[in-house]
Amino acid sequence: MNKKKRTGLVLLTLIILVIAVLFLVLIFSIYLSGSDKRKCTVGFISTGNSEEVGWNGTHIRGIREVCKEMDVRLLVKENIKEYTGECIKAAEELLSEGSEMMILNSYGYEAELADFIAEHPEISFYVNNSEAIAGSNVSTYFVRMYQVRYLSGIIAGMKTETNKIGYVAAMSNNEVNRGINAFTLGVKKINPEAQVVVAWTESWDNAEVEKAAVHRLVEEHNIDVVSYHQNQSYTIEAAEEEGIYSIGYHQAFDNFSEKCLTSVVGNWDSVYREILREYQKGNGNKTGHYWFGLEENAVCLTEYSEEVTPEIQAQVNEAANQIRRGKDVFFGEIRDTEGKIRCNANESISDKVLIEESDWFVDGVIFLNKDEEGKRE
Repeated sequence: MNKKKRTGLVLLTLIILVIAVLFLVLIFSIYLSGSDKRKCTVGFISTGNSEEVGWNGTHIRGIREVCKEMDVRLLVKENIKEYTGECIKAAEELLSEGSEMMILNSYGYEAELADFIAEHPEISFYVNNSEAIAGSNVSTYFVRMYQVRYLSGIIAGMKTETNKIGYVAAMSNNEVNRGINAFTLGVKKINPEAQVVVAWTESWDNAEVEKAAVHRLVEEHNIDVVSYHQNQSYTIEAAEEEGIYSIGYHQAFDNFSEKCLTSVVGNWDSVYREILREYQKGNGNKTGHYWFGLEENAVCLTEYSEEVTPEIQAQVNEAANQIRRGKDVFFGEIRDTEGKIRCNANESISDKVLIEESDWFVDGVIFLNKDEEGKRE
């Protein structure tokens, strides 16, 4: 073999060796990355439990599904009541058990854990539906529930015959108010003469008060459709007793009559999947506020009852497509209950204002008791 051929063979051998080494490094890196992901431990604190059919159950089932899918260790602390001191104890237990990130499934937890969060910058915290970011290791998350509240308002506006629609709401905060406003805008889009009558309960979960509110709305305002922002489905139960239409929340219901038209739901597994993916990439808390909507399939209406006609479905589909194309719910001229312009023609209300300053109500909202108007938590 001449010198030139020998040199070429050596070079080829070296190239093959380099490629082999790079390939092994790549495989090893992927293996280590996968190992890191498997070692990730997530702590989850909830005000309720996984057996609930409403808010807490849907969230816990969602995070469990995602953690199983992504081979992530999940630690859940259930039935941790707000403003009792239980949250701090739960967080300390999660820390001692190895949690690297903690998901707080109530905005009320953030204030209780303010000192704990500041003392543990190595932990990534994610707070559900908080309006402000408390530190560099805190992100907030929620879904654009108002988008499907709006779509459900279209259904209510087309089904009502009395032009009075009820809305049973826990308490007045930015999220609840935003939902009431979006629902009312949907109603008014299709039925300008209709009004939405709001009844406050001052609790997320009180069967007696919520059912009583529905009965009063029927008796005093002759409502024939009702929706709600509560943890459980007591409003639907009362609507069934009254023989009126209802629109659910949190999940689909197959245990009620066809008068339960549909439900407004968040696909929480898609939200938790995105949060965990970002965290595993090393991007924990780089996004200050996660807010997903129709475009990300994070919110939807459940299967319609037979009472939702093809004509109604067509109106809803067209409105949903407009939102996906960029014309969001809070677009165009919008006036409040006092006639003040809150949004001008051909403009939109910004996310910042929607999140932090939804302390007003659109034209068309009235209250079960006059002295409840504008009531804040």
